Amino acid sequence: MNFKKFMELYDNWNTIAIINDDTLKPIVKDVAWKIAEDRTDLYEKEVVSFGFYDGELTVRVK
Repeated sequence: MNFKKFMELYDNWNTIAIINDDTLKPIVKDVAWKIAEDRTDLYEKEVVSFGFYDGELTVRVK
């Protein structure tokens, strides 16, 4: 699933989200709605995995 579709399905827009690359290097950390709107460069990246750690959404993309 690509990142854009993943974020369209996610429903807690006020959560802090961390997006990491395939080597787990952080790309961005911000409020989920802001990432979904502003980071169009991530839209076509494939979601490899995701989880919730300390109340933050963490997504790994490649």
